[in-house]
Amino acid sequence: MMMSSHRRPVAALRRFAVLVIPAALAASLVAGLGVTGASAAPKTVSLSGVTLNVGDQLKEYQTIFAATNALQGAQYKVDWSDFIGGPPVIAAETGGSVDLGDMAETPTIFAQSAGDPVKVVAVTQGANPKVSPYDIVAPANSPIKTAAQLRGATVAVQEGTVEQYFLVQYLAKNHIPYSAVHLQNLPVTSASTAVTNGQVQAAVISQPLTALDEATGKIRVLASGSGYLEVLGYLTASNAALANPQKAAALQDFIKRFYKASAILRKDPLLAAQTYVKTYGVTLPVAKAAVASVQAVGTPITPSIISYQQTEANTFQKLGLLPATLNVKSVFDLPFNKIVAKNSNLTS
Repeated sequence: MMMSSHRRPVAALRRFAVLVIPAALAASLVAGLGVTGASAAPKTVSLSGVTLNVGDQLKEYQTIFAATNALQGAQYKVDWSDFIGGPPVIAAETGGSVDLGDMAETPTIFAQSAGDPVKVVAVTQGANPKVSPYDIVAPANSPIKTAAQLRGATVAVQEGTVEQYFLVQYLAKNHIPYSAVHLQNLPVTSASTAVTNGQVQAAVISQPLTALDEATGKIRVLASGSGYLEVLGYLTASNAALANPQKAAALQDFIKRFYKASAILRKDPLLAAQTYVKTYGVTLPVAKAAVASVQAVGTPITPSIISYQQTEANTFQKLGLLPATLNVKSVFDLPFNKIVAKNSNLTS
């Protein structure tokens, strides 16, 4: 379902600067891709009269394009919808109201399992493995200071998102059964509110929420996602949009323009932070901290990305969260991505 853009800010998948996400946002504001050129659309396909419906996460893409004027000269119209988390974006793509949406990798695993008609067409990867936009946090006055103390605790997390996968990995690496915690399924913004209000004992959230909540003094970070999971940003398209020659051409052009906008913002980190401030109403220091955690680079869909996704899907299946083993390669539109990567001068 579509969420109001007046909710609290989120980077999802994400993710304002790396679209994650984790959330989701979300999630490439500062993705340094070095892309030049105006259009990837084939000259033989007219885009006049085409409307591209894009599923955004709380205006993150809209702000990126507005800050860089990267849609200037586009022959097609872009209609935006705002969501919280990747699962509702995929639901909108499946329902036909969205052609292209941003998210982290996890929602596409559950989408494939459900048979949803969507494909991954473009990817970004975290540029610095030592930082992550995802965090497990607790109330500042909580006695919980270690992973072991999460046994029996109520943890807020949005199921079907990368935040959930982070929790899975964190518990596993600290030898805690996933069943040992009580999950409260909340969108990441609601999870942030719940943990700052002391309604749950911990939550998995993402930037800029972590920086914003830390500034209030109400939360404390238990763990960062660094070392537990990769930071991947996916653009997914509906099968119906990909089958439409005009929409497919518009998708190629839009993605190239997005990469170009991201490159502009990477070269000007202050503009990136100021853009963050305008979108989310956070202070400049909060914006700078959030931007620093989500740097990403564009990449073709590589065997290592597919392998990473396969491992993640297998992990969810072993936990009983997926009904059957998946062959994840089929959720990627590799021929389309090859065109996108070539047009955007991306190399693996």
